[in-house]
Amino acid sequence: MKILVVTNLYPPHHIGGYELGCRDVVEKLRVRGHIVRVLTSTFRLGGVSDTDTDVERSLHFAPDGASPPPGKRDECRKLRRAVKYFLPNIVYFWNQSGLCRWLPVAARWQGCRLAFFLSDTNFVSWRTGAWLARFAPAKPLTHSDGVNESDRKSAERGVMPKLVQFSFGNTFLVRGRPVMQNQPCHFASKFLWKVAENNGIRIAKQKSIVAHWGIDPAQFPATPRKRWPVQRLLYTGQMIPQKGIHTAIAAFALLAKEPGFKALSFTLAGGGMHPDYEKQLHRLPAQFGIEGGVNFLGKVPRAELPRIYAEHDVLVFPSEWDEPFAITPLEAIASGLAVVGTTTGGSGELFRNRETAMTFRAGDALDCARAVRELCVDPNLFQTICRNAQSEVRNKHTLEAMVDAIEKSLLKLG
Repeated sequence: MKILVVTNLYPPHHIGGYELGCRDVVEKLRVRGHIVRVLTSTFRLGGVSDTDTDVERSLHFAPDGASPPPGKRDECRKLRRAVKYFLPNIVYFWNQSGLCRWLPVAARWQGCRLAFFLSDTNFVSWRTGAWLARFAPAKPLTHSDGVNESDRKSAERGVMPKLVQFSFGNTFLVRGRPVMQNQPCHFASKFLWKVAENNGIRIAKQKSIVAHWGIDPAQFPATPRKRWPVQRLLYTGQMIPQKGIHTAIAAFALLAKEPGFKALSFTLAGGGMHPDYEKQLHRLPAQFGIEGGVNFLGKVPRAELPRIYAEHDVLVFPSEWDEPFAITPLEAIASGLAVVGTTTGGSGELFRNRETAMTFRAGDALDCARAVRELCVDPNLFQTICRNAQSEVRNKHTLEAMVDAIEKSLLKLG
């Protein structure tokens, strides 16, 4: 089967796990004999080169993802050219944030069969035809509709929102049409499927599936070293506010000052596109008086993650947004770590309190400290959580299982 993958970012020029997961799936499909070509954006990371000749980097990318890039005719022309050259059986859309939202429409006009892999809630904003959205009052979508917030606030100060609401209500000109309307979708969690339903997005249900993220356990072996007593906490991932890293640092500060936790340390690995927030995080240890216990590694290559996991005991996963279904906890669990995390979004499909993780309320540093504390003082609880979580990841959340589900679905469509 010939598959054209269309996505906003693609490794080695990437920011988060969505892109890394996309590459894992692409490479696994290639190993299985499928011919896969990737059409992605011109986004580049300085000093990083790539040699994959089956990746075309030509699409325009709007980094804020708030509004579609200009020149939709040019962008659609790039897709049509890629389709004409490659002649795919399926055009497989992944992350469309920051790309021209008319690309799936152009693929349909070309007579292509489409499928979507949806791994975060931003797909709610992937709509065409919502020309009046920026002038409308805030709409009752479950998640961000992608309208630039400064445009929204500016519009709401005038009479335009009232006029638009009175004249057009919640019609197509305001709401637009979801680009995946009536199309087969692969959701990374049950939660994301529910998000689509809650926002009135009709999909081809009989052709859609839930394909939880999966990892290759062989890349993240559980090291035989003893992880008790718990001494080394870890956060790894994007350094962005919705990940709740500030809450985790505040929780660590509470524990670090308690008797019996003086040896506890907290390592943070990762970067992102929010330098002001990262600076704020770097100031927090000094403000809390815990400079000696917190270590910022910065952004690390993925190849370094197995070593980093091997050196730590507990992964703190403090997300405060509706986390779709994250890859990082799967890697950490396979590596032998216990997880302390929130159950926002799809995380509750993996984290069950005191069974596969210790859970706490999002944004609550006191509750986070409580969860870590309980884990640190109970070796039986620690071992039970590690054992149950490892079993679940190895049985249900492998890359092979994920690609099996995706491949089976694509073959039926193609």
